Amino acid sequence: MSLRPFRNIDRKKTKVINVGDVKVEGLKTKLIRTIKTPNRFFRLNFSRYGGEVAMGTITKDQWEYWSDNDGFEEYMGQVDFDPEDANKEIPQRAQFDRPFYEYSNICHTSGPEWDESQTMYIEEIDKDGKPLEKEDGGFVPDIQHEFGDFESLGAEVVCEEEHHASSKSCENEYYVFGQYFNKGGWHTPDIIKTGPDGIEMDKLKIRYTNADGFKVFNEVEYDGEVYHLEEDSTGKSSSFYVNRGDKLS
Repeated sequence: MSLRPFRNIDRKKTKVINVGDVKVEGLKTKLIRTIKTPNRFFRLNFSRYGGEVAMGTITKDQWEYWSDNDGFEEYMGQVDFDPEDANKEIPQRAQFDRPFYEYSNICHTSGPEWDESQTMYIEEIDKDGKPLEKEDGGFVPDIQHEFGDFESLGAEVVCEEEHHASSKSCENEYYVFGQYFNKGGWHTPDIIKTGPDGIEMDKLKIRYTNADGFKVFNEVEYDGEVYHLEEDSTGKSSSFYVNRGDKLS
């Protein structure tokens, strides 16, 4: 029996076709991931600055007494600790009798500050809320996004409330502004459950309050579900002042 001599055979490469925007050769990997992990679990962490802010109406007498008084910030700190002692030498017409956060009929909120330099960390966890371990050891690293990149990544960012001297809520009012500025972190205590693709930024929505320039949010929405934030921070500074609406100037 005679054998044909060996020769190289040019084999055609498997053709990669697209189904919509998806390459067929990638479907196998995606299918395996879907079968192995049909559900994934996450916690969102926000860093690094934020705080508590409140704005409330006051009287014209309070505004006139304190508007040019450099001692107002120190005074409000004393009111927070001991209102009776703080008001010993203050005319009754100008007195504040409770902490700033109880002057809140315009707005009152707390949480991370909405600022482009801030960061969100996407932490993958197990269904019990523990950090997720990799098969080869160690933990799955966090994914991080700067706030300034949110909109380009598809997230929706909305100013839900705005309060300042020319806003409808303040334009005809005398008001006090109070703020505690904190450093630390905020997170979603409730576990976010997703499909196999994990957190998709175009399903994330942030609604913040703009309180005289201090932008704060205390919850996030993901895929139609609202998740409130818990705080783990320390106080760094405070700010207190009185102001009047533009229509009273």
